[in-house]
Amino acid sequence: MPNSRQVVYEVLEIYDEISRGYASWRSRAWELVRVLRGGVVLDLGSGHCINGLQIALTREVKYLVCADIAPSMLVEGRKLLNKKGFLKADFIAADATRIPLRDSVVDSLVSIALVHHLPREELIEVAKEVSRVLKPGGLALLTSWSKRQLRFVKQTIVNCLARLLGIRKSFEYRVKWRTRRKTYVRRYFLYEVDELKKVTERAGLKAISAGYVSRSNSLNSFVVLTKNTYS
Repeated sequence: MPNSRQVVYEVLEIYDEISRGYASWRSRAWELVRVLRGGVVLDLGSGHCINGLQIALTREVKYLVCADIAPSMLVEGRKLLNKKGFLKADFIAADATRIPLRDSVVDSLVSIALVHHLPREELIEVAKEVSRVLKPGGLALLTSWSKRQLRFVKQTIVNCLARLLGIRKSFEYRVKWRTRRKTYVRRYFLYEVDELKKVTERAGLKAISAGYVSRSNSLNSFVVLTKNTYS
């Protein structure tokens, strides 16, 4: 298995390639984003920023930042926001473990289907960055694919055996993504609710809601987090 940084670069390469089709495949925002309030909004791992846009269109938003590691995704996001007439936005090519924003500047942070691309050590860094940029009293929403899906049963069994035999420390899943030109094999690191809560609480965040939600035939774990006023 490549190291954690190499995994991040794999994500960049694949999403840069599939960006144009991705915008049409993922054309609806998640209902969960309704829990966020507005203000200064960061869509982290935004893709084409459909979820950030949903917040912008339904809440009082001062400014929206769409941040994604794949520049071509941000190009698609700019097209979408221009089409919808929302111009109070910036598009930043950024690694989620190194968010290029000052401390305590974000009121609402949404990160949909980002963290399951990252090994645990990278997830820890993302949690620290979310805590750093979020204002005290602000809200953040994170989601991950769950292991509790029939399509992952065989891979979960293999992962358990590999851990018992000392071959692998972390659970790794492979999913094929087919396009007209090519089939990509993507790595996933799936997190359950308790795992997300544990990592984010160590970073100084507090889970105020958590659970599971079905979306596009997938079961997803989620946490809604706040930053304590004394953090």
